[in-house]
Amino acid sequence: MKKILSLLLIAAMAMAILAGCGSADSKKPAADENTGSEAAEETAPAEGAENEEHSIVIAQSANFAMGFAPDVHSFESTYYMNNFYESLVEYKDGEYVPGLATDWTVSEDGLTYTFNLREGVKFNDGTDFNADAVKLYFDNMKPILGASANYGQLDMLTTEITVDAPLTVSFHLSQPYYNVLNDLSMCMPRGILAAAAFNEDGSLNAEYLLDHTPGTGPYMFGTVNDTATEYTFVKNPCYWGEAPDVDTFTVKIIPESKVAAMRSGDVDFVMGSDTLDAGSYLELAQTEGITGVVSDFDFVTEFIALNSTLAPLSDSAVRTAIQMGIDKSAVAESVYSGLRTPADSVMPAGMPYCDKVSVHTTGYDADTAAKLLEAAGWVDGDGDGIREKDGTSLSFTITYPSTGTYDNVVLYFQSAMAKLGIEIKTDPVDLMAFVQKIFMEQDYEMTAYMSYWFPYDPYTFIANMYPSTDYTNPSGIYSTDPQVAKALAAMSEEEATELISGMYNTDDPAVQDIFTKALDSANESSVVIPLNYRNEYAVFNNSVIDSYTFNAIPNHVDVAGIHLK
Repeated sequence: MKKILSLLLIAAMAMAILAGCGSADSKKPAADENTGSEAAEETAPAEGAENEEHSIVIAQSANFAMGFAPDVHSFESTYYMNNFYESLVEYKDGEYVPGLATDWTVSEDGLTYTFNLREGVKFNDGTDFNADAVKLYFDNMKPILGASANYGQLDMLTTEITVDAPLTVSFHLSQPYYNVLNDLSMCMPRGILAAAAFNEDGSLNAEYLLDHTPGTGPYMFGTVNDTATEYTFVKNPCYWGEAPDVDTFTVKIIPESKVAAMRSGDVDFVMGSDTLDAGSYLELAQTEGITGVVSDFDFVTEFIALNSTLAPLSDSAVRTAIQMGIDKSAVAESVYSGLRTPADSVMPAGMPYCDKVSVHTTGYDADTAAKLLEAAGWVDGDGDGIREKDGTSLSFTITYPSTGTYDNVVLYFQSAMAKLGIEIKTDPVDLMAFVQKIFMEQDYEMTAYMSYWFPYDPYTFIANMYPSTDYTNPSGIYSTDPQVAKALAAMSEEEATELISGMYNTDDPAVQDIFTKALDSANESSVVIPLNYRNEYAVFNNSVIDSYTFNAIPNHVDVAGIHLK
């Protein structure tokens, strides 16, 4: 009954704004229109309406409390942004293809990229998508994103965006940049939003974006219940592309009992290893009525990072021994049930610029690891099982997000290190506390975490190997990740600075050499210890859903990729 009522409400909401999609001059809805139940109830269609709505329910661990703004604070909604917002270009099957832009040209000097935009596209609030909207969005987002390389270097290298015609826009750069199309393909944060997303001063309208998704994508925000445990999203009636199978989808916030919810039929779809551990995935995939699917792209690296500025982790012998003491194949099999690929480089070889490395990480060899420690003077002199040297014990604390994602791999690491005579104490903290402690305070000895995933990897990961996190650096170049900023410990700070700075001063021909040197050095340094490469998986109710096509970013929920029976 709840699902039927939701469908009726949502159908009414879609009808209420349909008129706004017919004219570029339509009045923009007020901030409280089309989001609450009262307005929807006034125009709800009668029961037994001729057109049946096709709805599914998706399980998610946490709610969308931070809203749907395309910035770093919208954690959970990041996985859903592609349903609401679209970028100028997209990355599919190894190449960049048209998105909201139909085609583009690059000037001979590499300083101007000109994009022709699709005709007849509207935002879901009924306003026109055009060159003015593109310029407004990028001009406003530039100061919001800041000068860091987390989302590539396009913003810092763009000197001006010009409207050349109603449907033609140009990006003018201060120097050639090899990665313009990749940066523009990032739906988060370069999926384009309507003017309503911004205040008059150009800042994001955070309150509005709590319950609005003013984009051009196939879906838009519908309703949220009083407890913020059920969010319903509806088709964008202004959508320019092929209509997806699913008319509406409800995201239920289920922190711990997703397996039971799938088994009972309360949920139709669960996406991702951040939401469902490997054991639960295999259990559900083998259950009658449920289908499991796995993506074929290694898109993120799970790693253990060592703080090499602290003794004794500043000792390369200790770091190398730690890496040699980890059986990565065993981690992939026992912790992840064979659903991950053991890692031999900090970035997967299948990512752009990452297939030329000549130095790989050291393989598993516990005996040699023990000999390395002994040769460096680390011995268990008192029989307590922990090696020491000059009064210092090999005892460390590993900090990691308490999301459940890292628990089992940390327990394995703790056990493996105990066999080497290294004590590991655990410090699981909630995600916000992890960000504060590691990224802001840089207060850690070891961490368990993951890279940024494609398309941010490998570019952002390599850029963050810059060996300083000082954002006041006059060059404007700095790392936003203290874990990765230490990755080039095998180089001098001057060498690492010169190498990574080169990414900001080069075009495509030289960048391959920079990537290869950085990856070789990081693999040698054993500061960022890659454990495995992750593809992605999903489970779905096969009486409702026929198949699922993963997004180019596999851990993003692509509702348009859900094909119904």
